[in-house]
Amino acid sequence: MTTNPPPRRSFRYELRSTEQRLALASAPLPLGIVATEPRRSAHRDLYFDTDDESLRRRGITCRLRVGASEFNLLSLRIDDASGAPTTRVDVPVRASDLAGALAESPLAARQLQAYVDASLLEPQLDLQVERITRAAHHDLLRRPRFELHFDSYTVRHSGVSRTFHQLCGHIRRGDGAKFAALADALSKQHDLRIPAGDPRAHAELLVRWRRSDARRDELDGSDAAIRIAPRNDAVHELLNPELSLVAFQGRVLALAADPRTPLRERLRFLGIVSSNIDELYMVRMSSLRAAAKDPHERSRRGDDGLTALDRLAMVEDEVASLLAAQSACARDCLRDAAAVGARMVPWASLTDHERDVLRARCVDEIHPALTPLAMTLSPGHPLPHLPHLALSLAVVFRRGPGDTPHLAEFELPSDVPRLMPVPGRAADVIAIEDLLRANLDLLHPNVQVEGAHLFRVTRRGDLTLDEEGADNLLTAVANATERRPYNAAVRVEVERTMPAFVAELVLESLRRDAETQGAEDAVEDVQVIDGLIDLRCLADLPLPPNAALEYAPLVTRAPLPGSRPMFDVLRERDLLVHHPFDAFDDYVIRFLREAADDPAVTTIRITLYRVGDPSPVVECLLAAARAGKRVVAFVELKARFDEEHNVAWARALEKAGGNVVYGLVGLKTHAKVALVIRREGEKLQRYAHVSTGNYNARAGRQYTDLGLFTSRDDLTCDIADLFNELTGSARAPQGLTRGALVAPHQLLPAMLGLIARETANARAGRPASIGIKVNGLADAEVIRALYDASRAGVQVRLVVRGICTLRPGVPGMSENISVVSVVGRFLEHSRIYRFGNAGAPEYYIGSSDLRPRNLRRRVEILVPVPDPAHRAELDRILELYLADGSGWTMDADGHYAVRHGEAPSAQVVLAAGEA
Repeated sequence: MTTNPPPRRSFRYELRSTEQRLALASAPLPLGIVATEPRRSAHRDLYFDTDDESLRRRGITCRLRVGASEFNLLSLRIDDASGAPTTRVDVPVRASDLAGALAESPLAARQLQAYVDASLLEPQLDLQVERITRAAHHDLLRRPRFELHFDSYTVRHSGVSRTFHQLCGHIRRGDGAKFAALADALSKQHDLRIPAGDPRAHAELLVRWRRSDARRDELDGSDAAIRIAPRNDAVHELLNPELSLVAFQGRVLALAADPRTPLRERLRFLGIVSSNIDELYMVRMSSLRAAAKDPHERSRRGDDGLTALDRLAMVEDEVASLLAAQSACARDCLRDAAAVGARMVPWASLTDHERDVLRARCVDEIHPALTPLAMTLSPGHPLPHLPHLALSLAVVFRRGPGDTPHLAEFELPSDVPRLMPVPGRAADVIAIEDLLRANLDLLHPNVQVEGAHLFRVTRRGDLTLDEEGADNLLTAVANATERRPYNAAVRVEVERTMPAFVAELVLESLRRDAETQGAEDAVEDVQVIDGLIDLRCLADLPLPPNAALEYAPLVTRAPLPGSRPMFDVLRERDLLVHHPFDAFDDYVIRFLREAADDPAVTTIRITLYRVGDPSPVVECLLAAARAGKRVVAFVELKARFDEEHNVAWARALEKAGGNVVYGLVGLKTHAKVALVIRREGEKLQRYAHVSTGNYNARAGRQYTDLGLFTSRDDLTCDIADLFNELTGSARAPQGLTRGALVAPHQLLPAMLGLIARETANARAGRPASIGIKVNGLADAEVIRALYDASRAGVQVRLVVRGICTLRPGVPGMSENISVVSVVGRFLEHSRIYRFGNAGAPEYYIGSSDLRPRNLRRRVEILVPVPDPAHRAELDRILELYLADGSGWTMDADGHYAVRHGEAPSAQVVLAAGEA
């Protein structure tokens, strides 16, 4: 025989802001229920106990409510541990102190005296309540059946205040079914997903984490901290780079949202956006926030027309919009995956047998490695370190009905798949956080778990590195890399269902962590994620083996005949290769492998930036070094997020007998060049390779890049000179003399000179044009030179994949400049520079974009391409991208519109090998 659950008598929902509270209080109620106009009131709830919480330990609550009506209200609740009904005493009193109230209520005094000496009771919690009340659903006698309270609670302790908001509903009389329907309708209509708990428990947790932080309180109370200043109608020269970067992530996300993109690739693009947003926070958000707090910077307008406060607020708004769109896209992709048989299922949908099998896996494979850490201020429990980019669960629990809530966290295991297969099902998976949530009794036995909420912390990505003071850069970078996981947090992603007070406690832990580490700034708010946190896991969704769900395999172009060494070919002609359409392994790896194996090769020199792990390139170098060849590797240890790999490869190369240079103080070496020296008769012949991309085999399959192989004396001599300066002088190269251009000293003035020549040609009536394909364009000096060229009548056509701070199409400034961005199956990475030169065009390829870091703070190289056939190929590539029918056209405000044109996709044409 089944029994119906007791009728619902009340409900509580958490509200996230004052604005949401006020909007809900004035909104019509759902289901056609009529309510009175909002009525405002305020009161204080004083909770009394002894210092050792003797009342709480006995399940007793003593509260004095002051100011709610003409009378104050003394309330006593006694919960009997044996299960007997709760004793309730509610007495109207005039006194506003406990002694006076007890004098007015002998019954309450006698009840309390049985447990504690009332003279020992002190107010342990002062909860100030601003309330908006609406009575609803009146009966025939005009008595309200329901009552709704829209409450704002402020708890003050030690000079610090914390505020939270709740909607609570009570049934006074009548229809319980209608009341339950109202609660559900409010939840759905206003997206109220988080049931709220007892406000006293909520407030007590906040008090336990009290912290005096006048600077933060001042910022929290300042409208200036969040206000976006009115836009200035004047057209400013430059766009904001961070906003441009977020816009690029939107274009990548559009590939994931496009149903024409194969499903497996859509899931991959979702993960790419997640990784890129992680990097945005790790690299850029700290400086944006610091500028917004700096009194000298926060109101000063930059070249983009924005103040630091404007800039931060706009970037955060754009990121929030992007994340909302990403979550919606993920839901669509999961729906489409379910349609082909790959489903992510909740614990509640599993059978008892499936749950038993998964629980057994928890017992055997997962729980032994989990370590719950209390988030408490107890001297014996230091605050846990919340690891970088790791998923963690914050668990709220009580040890008994009258106990205070406690908070602990544990990190999800990194050696267990995020998506666990459901036993007995072909392609159904369950997220590991859902599995662990459902089996928390294994980790927290004999407690009442009230919730477990997923979160992830992102920390700053910079290295604390004293390059000039370091005795050994390799050791310094290795040590700094080990310290990076302890950098200050810059973001906390939380599940939508995480209550605000839990989020606040996670933030407080990070603030204290920042203080311990001596960091000046700490993250001040959480980022609420509607759906899965860290969507990179979706790439592992077990889709069925269906060719329609992924891109067709790329058929690369026929390589050079294997019977003939590359050195023989390069003595006759240069080779221009375009990856991945020309396979990276067929050219770059082959070139280095032949050099390692050829007994006539004496020396290999190479720059290494991001080589990956494993690395076929480094394996070739190790083989060459072990064979007795002179291997000189310039390993850029400071390549962001690849430092650990590069330190390991540098040590391996040294161990094998290679000569390794670790980098230049204050600069990064980003140039991608290799030089092979081979003894041929009486002569030492040089062979060179210059690339737009890294010596990374995996990237060679995923990115479009150009490479030039040559034995020409002019270029190989320039590259030899570059290596001689890099390895022999410990200073930045000053310049090359035979046509190649090198940063940081030569490339920028040379680029400005090439643009100025086109400008002068246009003014003189000679043919003038500029065509450039890069990943980023943000150098103000270069942009102003392009504006001058446009004003002179130069047609400037740009393909810029990512950041672009130039404003195209502005009358009188850039009306002759167009910008297109192309994203697609392959991540665009090639760089091409073409200058019309009055009908005798010049072409360059190389490692450098047109951003300040490339031109001013890195060693970069561009090399000329003299071969007519190669120039024609570069022309063809440029024109394909400029006309790409799937490209995005940029307007003067930095907005992009996808073309949907009749012209084909450049990547599709190149993959098909079409002319």
